[in-house]
Amino acid sequence: MEKLLHKIIFFIDKTLRKTYLNDTERFPSQAIYPFWHGAEFAMLMHNQNQNIVIMVSLSKDGELLANLLHSLGYITVRGSSTRGGERALIEMLRYARKGYSLAFAADGPTGPYHKLKTGILYAAKKTSLPIVCISAASKQRLILGKTWDKERVPFPFSKSIQIWSPPVYINKEDNIEAKASEVEEKLNKLFDFADKHYWKKDISQYLECHPSPKILIIQPSRIGDIIFTLPSLSSLKKQYPQARIFWLSDERCAPILEGNPYLEKVFIWDRKEKKFSYFKNLRKQLRSQKFDLSIDFHGLAKSAFFAVLAGAKFKIASSSTNGMREFSYLFSKQIKNPNPDAHCIERHLSAVNFIGCQSVFEYPIAVSNSDIENAVKKLKDKGARDLENLIIIHPGGGWLSRRWDKNNFAKLIKRLNAELKAEIVLIGGREGGSAEMGLDEEIITLCGISIINLTGILTLKELRALFKIGRLFIGNEAGPMHIATALGVKSIALLGPTNAKRTGPYKGNTFIFQKKVPCQPCRNRNCKNPICMQKITVEEVFEKAKTIFMQK
Repeated sequence: MEKLLHKIIFFIDKTLRKTYLNDTERFPSQAIYPFWHGAEFAMLMHNQNQNIVIMVSLSKDGELLANLLHSLGYITVRGSSTRGGERALIEMLRYARKGYSLAFAADGPTGPYHKLKTGILYAAKKTSLPIVCISAASKQRLILGKTWDKERVPFPFSKSIQIWSPPVYINKEDNIEAKASEVEEKLNKLFDFADKHYWKKDISQYLECHPSPKILIIQPSRIGDIIFTLPSLSSLKKQYPQARIFWLSDERCAPILEGNPYLEKVFIWDRKEKKFSYFKNLRKQLRSQKFDLSIDFHGLAKSAFFAVLAGAKFKIASSSTNGMREFSYLFSKQIKNPNPDAHCIERHLSAVNFIGCQSVFEYPIAVSNSDIENAVKKLKDKGARDLENLIIIHPGGGWLSRRWDKNNFAKLIKRLNAELKAEIVLIGGREGGSAEMGLDEEIITLCGISIINLTGILTLKELRALFKIGRLFIGNEAGPMHIATALGVKSIALLGPTNAKRTGPYKGNTFIFQKKVPCQPCRNRNCKNPICMQKITVEEVFEKAKTIFMQK
């Protein structure tokens, strides 16, 4: 009988498809592993030959189990809470001092079912080892319902998963009853998750019960799009504080995410790379994380491609600005906002609302002291004297049709400097003006006054810091405007051919100038007659800037 049982167990072990839902390298090399009855068969398959000592009862069934455990590479100590337990516990403590990990059926040899025995806490207190709760389950299994422990026996060729809780440490001053309740709660959550929720399609229940789910945000490019996604990141972290959240971004926009308190890691996609080997390596990096959920906030072919590379268990997507396009909807489940005119931020929040999150309108952007120091240094290197009265101007932008006329900017800058005594700072990329000069140089020439020109020399991190220093920001619809809004900077946004309700500044302290014309919003990038921008006058922008600037 015993030989037959061994053959059955080894056959099941060889045919099980095993999945580990946590990074074992994040856990202590030596620990105490409690598990509930009902999960032990699947669990024993996952942890063979790992220097684990298990307490086994002195009964005849225990003798059979001990022989089986030895053949699987475990060390056994005979005893239980009802017979020989004290001597067995002392022996296990000796093994712990030699560097072995300890495993216990947490509800003892006879129950009550899923009620924690306190000997585990005693062992943790004596050895100072962390308690790492553990559970495992198979998708296809035989449940022995008439037994007190409702044992689950895996079927051959079934898929099996194993999951751990974060470590629990027992200190001398800790209340044992409180710690016992904590460990018991963790064990129950793990058991329910492995036994039920992992195999179902309820994403919110899955995330709620998972002790540390991994979520990948896919929003690879454009500063404005990344800013629009930050409230969804905040909502995710507030709803699932135990989640480990990652982000995939291109190398140009990644610095805006650096230091973010809610992100564990930013995967960087180098858009210049086209080699197959590069994407093969990126796929390997992403898949090594075993993501539970990916959320595509971009809704285009490239973001869908990254969702496929990541291979998360669940894949959902925001309807983004104009819905998912370029067949991206084939790879992730699109979550639509019922309001067709909803802002991108609200559309993205609909995706996280779908998985149980409450909307949190927060932009988590980190600005370090070193970034501020670097920005101050560059200001002073360019001749800045009055850091208390800086007005930051961004005259550029990606689309020509979204740019206010350079002559208007020059007139505005002259009045701001003359009437408000403000120091003017120009920012942006090296964008074209004429064939001879860049846009920044043209504006400085038109002004004929001293201007602090930081165009093309600020990093994204320094730009964030500059907004913290400045008193007012004025600019076209572009990335810097969205960063200023996210940081709560007093701002004036000059908008033209786009729909402010969908892609304009959202909340913050930004005042919007946008003129309604028959063709607006046309979203024409190369409009030859952008009357929507031409109708914004220097006088009205100056008066609004003056009002904001004079406020303390």
